[in-house]
Amino acid sequence: MKRLPSILVAGVVAAVALSGCQAEETVAPVPPTSASPAPAKTDDPTAQESAQAWADETFGTFEAFTVTGSGADEIVFPDNAKSGFYTITWAPGHYANENSYAQVYGEDGTFHEVGTADYQGDSASVAYGLDPAVGPAGWIGVEAGAGDWSITVSPISALPALPETGGYDAYLYAGAEQPEVFSSLNSGRVSVRQFNGVDSTDSILHQDAAGTLLAGPSVVNVQLESVSPWTRSAN
Repeated sequence: MKRLPSILVAGVVAAVALSGCQAEETVAPVPPTSASPAPAKTDDPTAQESAQAWADETFGTFEAFTVTGSGADEIVFPDNAKSGFYTITWAPGHYANENSYAQVYGEDGTFHEVGTADYQGDSASVAYGLDPAVGPAGWIGVEAGAGDWSITVSPISALPALPETGGYDAYLYAGAEQPEVFSSLNSGRVSVRQFNGVDSTDSILHQDAAGTLLAGPSVVNVQLESVSPWTRSAN
């Protein structure tokens, strides 16, 4: 706690001559002037905080939850979790089976390609329910070859900011429109999809190929054909 400086007020004693005799008159001390408190400083929200607030308003929020299983299963989204992202973690070596993947279906049973997690690494995250043109998401279908798995479903606002390098994951992007080069470390394809809750752009980028990130806030799904990480740089 800050301490204010003490102000010592001394009483002033005046000698007054009255009819040939001395008298003392005490002058009341002058009270100190009260200083107005300095206004509290409020920092402007960061770009990521602004994107998180936009995500909550646009896609809603809910309590994250985790489901574990083995092989084929379905995870039904609660009513307040029709838009979000899921992170799936598989047992090592799961990709030896070609039917090792997860995908999102709409409430009407249609396949939502955006929600597919088909990756030979041990973990991937995918945002779903972002394009209003395809209708609400209904559930995640885990295929029989997935082996042991764990899925955590979270609100969009919990996504990390889009980094300079990353993996098979979803991110929040709060930057300006700019041309970008997404590069993988081998010839594997990098797929970048961007969503703003109104419409979507869909650009398939190959190694060292260029594309344009539209101005945020938005959600970006980055998906890979290989376990090699990707990097991005201004074009």
